[in-house]
Amino acid sequence: MKVMLFQQWVSDKEQWVQLRDLLMKESNLPGQRVNLELSGDFAKHFAHPKLTETDWEFLNSWANLTEAEAGVNDPREFLPFCAVRALGAYYSYANEEQKITIQSIIKTAMNDSRWRMREASAMALQSIGEDGFALVRQLIDMWEEGANGLEQRAFVAALAHPPLLKKKVNTFYCLQLATRIMENMGSGEVQYEDAEHFRVLSKGLEYSLSVFVASEPEAGFAMLEKFAKSPDKRIIKIVKSNLGKSRLSKKYALQVAEILKSLTIQERT
Repeated sequence: MKVMLFQQWVSDKEQWVQLRDLLMKESNLPGQRVNLELSGDFAKHFAHPKLTETDWEFLNSWANLTEAEAGVNDPREFLPFCAVRALGAYYSYANEEQKITIQSIIKTAMNDSRWRMREASAMALQSIGEDGFALVRQLIDMWEEGANGLEQRAFVAALAHPPLLKKKVNTFYCLQLATRIMENMGSGEVQYEDAEHFRVLSKGLEYSLSVFVASEPEAGFAMLEKFAKSPDKRIIKIVKSNLGKSRLSKKYALQVAEILKSLTIQERT
């Protein structure tokens, strides 16, 4: 029923207000958990090559709503959240000019002060990756050099998505990217411009590595073992957090125990 309403209302500018009101009403905001199912259904509606000019205008108008217009935990925040996800779903069908616009919108969302918009950017990248891992890899490769903490967090959060890790080559790419980020973090050569950005990146790394490791245990545990030897307490915290995730601690108890033991010995010396 809702999909039919999307089709009917998006194509008619006069109906945009009704669609806005429906999504805001069903957003679950204010609240702790936004309506991910509805936003996913909304995004899927645009996963096709026949997007009209009206559709494009509609998505751009919502995706660019600022925090002043759609603040944190306000039902209006659901509108740009849905639009960014939808643009990710459409990306593989977009023409080159549209792709450049979508790239800009996603990168802006990565740096948004609203945490849900940052989540939307990661989800948009996941949709792009589901359509073709080469597409999301191309974007990350383009953005990696000079990426700030929020952008790096978006990369690892997007890639920590099991549907993207079905091929070994994809997981190895993720492990290599995570290794570079962790090495830069531990080297002290990269200065994170904002303490909050560093915190957000750290939180992302504290779970995403375990997803990569679970997909490729041999290479993954070798990576964790390497970083377990770091003198940087921030790196050690990230390693410990990942070792504590049930996807590793239950299935790979021996490997986890060995690294934890090495950490204990290191802390005593």
